[in-house]
Order: sequence, then C-alpha cells, then structure tokens
Amino acid sequence: MDCRTWMVALAALMAPVVSISSSLAADCACVQKKCRCVSSCPPSPCPPSQYYQAPSGQVPSDQDPQAPMVPMGDMPMSDDLTQPADDLPAMPLPASTFATSTQFASASEGMGFRDATIGDFFGNTALISGPSYGSTQPDQGFNMPLGGGDRRYKITENVSPIPVDRWFVNYNHFANPVRNISGDSVDVDRVTVGLEKTILNGSSSLELRVPFVSGLNATQQTGQLGDQTGSEIGNMNLIFKTILVQCGDRSALTAGITLNLPTAKDGLLLDGTGNTISAIENESVHLLPFVAYFRQHTSRTWSTAIIQLDFDLNGSTFYLPGDGGPDVGFGRYQEQNFLYLDYTLGHWFYEDICQTAFIRRAAVLGELHYSTTINDTDRSSAGPTAGDIVTNPFNRIDVLNATAGLRFQLGDNYLLTAAAVVPLKDEENKLFDSEFALLLTRRF
Repeated sequence: MDCRTWMVALAALMAPVVSISSSLAADCACVQKKCRCVSSCPPSPCPPSQYYQAPSGQVPSDQDPQAPMVPMGDMPMSDDLTQPADDLPAMPLPASTFATSTQFASASEGMGFRDATIGDFFGNTALISGPSYGSTQPDQGFNMPLGGGDRRYKITENVSPIPVDRWFVNYNHFANPVRNISGDSVDVDRVTVGLEKTILNGSSSLELRVPFVSGLNATQQTGQLGDQTGSEIGNMNLIFKTILVQCGDRSALTAGITLNLPTAKDGLLLDGTGNTISAIENESVHLLPFVAYFRQHTSRTWSTAIIQLDFDLNGSTFYLPGDGGPDVGFGRYQEQNFLYLDYTLGHWFYEDICQTAFIRRAAVLGELHYSTTINDTDRSSAGPTAGDIVTNPFNRIDVLNATAGLRFQLGDNYLLTAAAVVPLKDEENKLFDSEFALLLTRRF
C-alpha cells in the first residue's frame, strides 16, 4: 500500500470521531475541516471548505456535517509541490569580515558603538631629584613636566575593540597624580579629542587622538611659589586595529598597535635666578601592541578583555643647551615597559521600547585594570651636579584600579558616559588619589 492509500484508510477510521465531535459543537461554532469562519460566531452557516463536497445531488449545509472528502488522489501532496529552491537566493554565510556582522548588529544592538571601555591610567612614574633641584631623596623628587605631566597612553581609554566610525571627546580629572619641582601635589585635567575611521570594508580602522592637558607647566623653576601649572598639548596617538577572528555578531578577537608620538613641548628646568639647569628633549616614541576580545553575552550584557604592552623605544634626553656652542648632554632616560590587563562588563538596565525618547538606553559598567612594570627602572643623570638623577625610585610597581560608570545612549548616535576610578592599592602602587571621567562619543 502506498502513502495515499494509508491516509484514506486512516480518514475512514476517524470519521465516527469527527461525527460525534461535530454534533456536540455549539450552533455558532464551526466544525473543524468543514468550513472556515471569519468571525467567532457567524450569523449564517459557514461557506463550505474547498476540500469538501456534498454527496451527489445535494447542497452542502449544516445538516450534512459529514460530507465526503475530495479523493485523496486529487488533493495536492507535499511531493507534488514545486520546489523553488533554485529560484531563491542562497542562505547567507558567516561574514568573511566582521564588518557585515557589525553592520547587522549596529541596527539592533549597537555592537561596535556601545561597547567602548572607560579606562583608568595615568603613567608618569619617573621622578627627578638631586642637589640642583633641592631634593636629595629620589622618592621625594618631582615628575617629568612633559605633556603637562601626562604623557603615556593606554588603549582602554574610551575605545571599542570593534572598528567603528566615530568622533569623541574625553574629559579626565586626576587628583594629585604628579608633584611639581617644589614638591607640591598637582591635579591634572586632560581633554582628548579623537577621530576613528573604518577602512578595508569596515574590518579595520585608523584612529587619531590629540590630548590637551592642564597640569605641570613645561617650564619648572626652583624656589618658585605656586603650583606652576600650565596647559600643554600632549603626545598624540595613532591607533590601528583589525578583526582577527569573529563568531557571527556575538564575539570577536581583534588586535592592533598604537604609536605614542612625542608631540608635546620640551621641558625646561630652571634655578631660582632663572638660569637653565637642564632641558628635557621630548623624543620618546612608545609602541603599544594589543589584543582585545569582545563578547555579547545577551542582548543587553557584554564584556571586553584587553591585553596591551607598552614599550619606550628610545627614551628622552637631559641636556644643557649650548649658549652659542654645542649642547652638553647629561643622559638619556628610557621609561619602564608596562603590561596592561583590563576587563569591562556592561549591562543595559533601561531601554526605551518605542525608541522615541531622548534617552534611549542606560547602562551600568564595571571595570578592573591591572598595570605592572615588566623590567627594572632605568637611572640616568638629569643635571650638572653629581646626584642629579631621573629614575623610578620604587622600581617595580603593580597598579590595580576599579572603575564604575553609567552610560546613556542619547538618540541614535550619541553615547555619554560618566565614571569614577578608585585605586585599590597604596603607596607607590597608587598613581593618583582618584579620577573622574566624562566621555562623549558620536557615531557617524
């Protein structure tokens, strides 16, 4: 017996059951498979189904609830239907680059836009001391006044592991991160303007950051009253990142490299009468490779893990400018190399379902940042007198900071983040007392 013969036999066995169930149905209800009702309680009998017909010579009605079925051989079967597979487009394959998946996600979840980190780092660890500067104890020295005292860069400062078109403005306030030549603690305010543009079909990006720092004046004078602060242009940063591995629009492994360029003004150290003790030539180039992993856990929760190394390639020179003659070199100081480990977890706890309000979403973010030196400190002459040195008097340091923040999506294209950073260690492992950050990002 073929398949159709078995189905006819099964229908004959079920006929009594259908008859009983039809007789118990309410007057206004439709008998299943007999007719199709537009309303739940039609005022008139339902029109007959196209699959049923009354016995020969009769008109189908409610008095004939069990009209015989159309022969099974005349009904369309699944194997008789035309298969349109050849006429349909092929199913999409996983994106060859992450660009496709980020474009898809950006329309719904905003991947590559909402997953930016906050950051935590202030990297001036070298101290200058000696008889020429009135401080003989290296741990009581003052910080190198290049770029306002804030020269180093860390990739986790408001960065998305996923390449994205955006511009952004970061504001960071650090409480007591540096000391001036008089030994007084100085706050530092940093404003960073940045632009990121995707390339290679969106799978990679190039980014430029220009920091403006209000902190240590590039010129420091011994015996001078006041905090000796000033506004300086810091060291610019060029960043390239690209997708290494992706898994749909849920996760991605990316990598990149940063060049920290010595664009800040050179430093000048003066004695009480205004004569030059030493000049500092800002010429150190930092190379910072990194690997980042992004994971979309749920539609509202995501995390980011970043590993980065920071290498000072050439150091900065201390010298006495020649007055019509050659400069007198004192020494070259090469900063310690760093390892950075950072983890971010974010969750959108509010969402405007209608997507019409000014605040479309609100998220809470938490971050842990670990930074450690991976080599011993350098020690170099920093002045004309024996004992004038520049070094990290604490040698190896291990910094652990915690960041907590709130993020708001404003309209379709803006992100505003407010955050606070708290050091979790003391003494030499604490680079500042506290930090406040305000980050604005605009996607285009």
